[in-house]
Amino acid sequence: MAQIIVDLLAMGEEEMRCPVELEFAVDMDVPYGNDRIFNFLQIRPIVNNQENKSLDWDNEDISDAIVYAESALGLGNMDGISDIIYVRPENFDSSNTQKIADEIRRLNTAMRLEKRNYVVIGPGRWGSSDPWLGIPIKWTDISEAKVIVECGLEDFRVDPSQGTHFFQNLTSFGVGYLTINPFMGDGKFDIASLNAMDAVYESELIRHVHFDTPLYIFVDGRKNKGIIKKR
Repeated sequence: MAQIIVDLLAMGEEEMRCPVELEFAVDMDVPYGNDRIFNFLQIRPIVNNQENKSLDWDNEDISDAIVYAESALGLGNMDGISDIIYVRPENFDSSNTQKIADEIRRLNTAMRLEKRNYVVIGPGRWGSSDPWLGIPIKWTDISEAKVIVECGLEDFRVDPSQGTHFFQNLTSFGVGYLTINPFMGDGKFDIASLNAMDAVYESELIRHVHFDTPLYIFVDGRKNKGIIKKR
C-alpha cells in the first residue's frame, strides 16, 4: 500500500506541477486468498498562498468600486485581470440559466486560448445543479475566472452558496468568491459603469467588457470583504 501511495503522489505532482494530497480507501476485509482493494478517491493540489493579509478598510475608498462585498472568500491581491463577464440583470430570467451557462462556457474557452483571466458576475448560485436557483455551470466552464461574484436581484432572491459547489477548487487555485445583494444595501455593484463601456462581446443575456489597464482586486478572507475597481 505504501508503494501505491508513493507512486500516486509522484504522478500527481508531475501532472499538476505542484505537491498534491490524496484521498483513498482500502478494503482489507476480503475473502482469504483474494487481493485487497485500493480505491483512489480524489486528488487535489496543495497551494501555498503567501498573501494571507488584510486591508485597512477604514481607509479604503469604496465610492468608486465596481464591486464591493461584505461577504467574501479568498486571499489577497489579484493582479493581471482586465476583463469582466457579467449577466445582464435587466434581461435575466431563471428559465434561461442553461443558455447563460452555454454562453459563458464558450467565452471561457476563448479566454483560456488567449491565456486571460476574468471576473464573472451573475445572479443566484453559480454551479447549482438546479437551474432555477442559479447558473448550472461546472468548474471547467469557468476555469479561467479568478473572481466569481454572486449578485442577488430584487426579483430573484436565493440563499447564497458562498462557493460551496466549488469550495476545494476555490481554495486550491486561489479564486475569490464574493456575494452581494445591492438592492438591500448589502454590497455594491456599479453596473452602470460597465454598461457604459464598449463590449468585447454582447448578447441578450451576457456582456464582456475589457479595461485598458488591469483592475485593482483585493479579497480579504479574514475580514470577509472584497473590492474590485479601476486603478
